[in-house]
Amino acid sequence: MPVVLHMEPRTPPMSWKEFCTSKPAYSIAIDGYVSTATLFDEEGPRLNLNHHEDCDRLATRATCAQALMYARQGLADGFRLPNGRVQMDVFANDCDQDVCTAYFVLDQCPLAEMVFNPRLNRLVHAEDMMDSTAGAYPFPIDAQILRELAWVFQPYTNFRLSGGLARRDSHEFESIVRDVLLRIKEHIVSGGHEIDLSIAYDVIGGGDGWEMVREYGAQARTAMFARGTKAFVSVQDRPDGTKTYSVGRMSPLIRSFRIPQILTALNQAEGCVGTDMWGGGNTIGGSPRVSGSRLAPDEVARIINERIAHTRGILS
Repeated sequence: MPVVLHMEPRTPPMSWKEFCTSKPAYSIAIDGYVSTATLFDEEGPRLNLNHHEDCDRLATRATCAQALMYARQGLADGFRLPNGRVQMDVFANDCDQDVCTAYFVLDQCPLAEMVFNPRLNRLVHAEDMMDSTAGAYPFPIDAQILRELAWVFQPYTNFRLSGGLARRDSHEFESIVRDVLLRIKEHIVSGGHEIDLSIAYDVIGGGDGWEMVREYGAQARTAMFARGTKAFVSVQDRPDGTKTYSVGRMSPLIRSFRIPQILTALNQAEGCVGTDMWGGGNTIGGSPRVSGSRLAPDEVARIINERIAHTRGILS
């Protein structure tokens, strides 16, 4: 069953219309490659699996969980060529945990179709909960599943913390996906391994109800939320002098830290045009994927604090 990964980290998120007109039939976009909610084009067929834009993050499955549901509800039949072979051209511009798990499900569709598959079910469920909540799902910080996830996704987390994402190198991104796929397979077949969580981070700023942080440990966000942080901005330097920012909150119930409005304000300050811009959902978002952000941390903090003050004025 040919399932081909097209890793394009330098391609900004595109519209559904652009995807349908520029990509061949039997194409699948995953996890933000197309910047809109999950959609299916029966005439293609073409499929977009996403939980970033145009959706309620807590009410929407992560991309990997959507992929698993589609696999068990006839995905292979829907992407079967007239000659009987299954064809999926999978497009991604990131290599994070959700992308890796979603691609594993698509690549191993016959395995994923098996409903009684406890280790795969458990892995996808845990990644779904963690990704949908920006790492804020209240698993106990000493839970075995978190140590297992830490081992499975270690190639990606090491790559992210080393600054590798900023290089936007397609070969490096695809290599990370392949390495994680091998670990997912080992985890499912034999239980894999587990490692201790790495939770170090520094608070470098913030404001009323939120913290700006630098992450040093791969599971720093799990520790942040366990220690009572409700909303955060994480900053990472890029080699070209720009920054990568992640903006997150536990849930939409953190009403003063309204991520869609914050992202809009940051886009206005950045002067972003086109599709490479600050974006995301209602619990997690970030700076432009390809170009990064030219805004300094102090400027980002000022803009966010102004938005929070405005929102608190509305709520009071």
